[in-house]
Amino acid sequence: MKQGFDGRLEEFLQKHPEIEEKSEKFRYKNSTFWVKFPNDFSESLCRLLGIIHGDGNMSYGRILITDKCKDYHLVIRNLFEEIFDVTPNLFHDKNRHSYYSHLKRKAVYLFLVEVLEVPRGSVRQNLSPISFVKTWDSKLKGSYLGGLLDSEGHISKLQAKINFTTTSKPVFDFVADFLTEHEIKFGKYVRHRRANPELEINIYGKQNISKFLTYTSFRNPEKIARLEKFLQFH
Repeated sequence: MKQGFDGRLEEFLQKHPEIEEKSEKFRYKNSTFWVKFPNDFSESLCRLLGIIHGDGNMSYGRILITDKCKDYHLVIRNLFEEIFDVTPNLFHDKNRHSYYSHLKRKAVYLFLVEVLEVPRGSVRQNLSPISFVKTWDSKLKGSYLGGLLDSEGHISKLQAKINFTTTSKPVFDFVADFLTEHEIKFGKYVRHRRANPELEINIYGKQNISKFLTYTSFRNPEKIARLEKFLQFH
């Protein structure tokens, strides 16, 4: 069953007559680049949203996603190409030993901000309750969670443990509710090291993590490699 945007896309296009449409492709005025807009939520779109919510930045009309794993940016690129028919640029920040995917398409930027409620600026620091998440089925929620964990999840080197930390209470509640719904055991912890409390979730144990991975999945190659030390995927 398709899960659409409940008229949001139509309202968005009416609000922005400067966005031109031709043969189901769109472009912002004076741009030479045409893009696609999705008509409903898919597992790929929900995963990309999770990635952006986990470690995205939306400033000055551009989308920026940072991660140290170069191969992971291929996953990000493929998602943007599948969903929006655009290819982000990849840059290497030698000083920070990291890579970042960079996309400047005004039409895609406005779509994410206005239709899908992605906050401007540092996304994870400005997340508010995400209204449409409640309408998703389990597969869409699992894909979104996979994107969050690919960006902000941590796989222990010493034991079978997945850690997730956020300062967003709505995101924390979403993850906790998802785990509870699927009877995944987890621990919660709150740290007060900064202005905003850090809300932490820990998932322990091979069997528990194996069960968890029947409802979601990782795409970040470095995190998959760490999991393989404790779980046999092959």
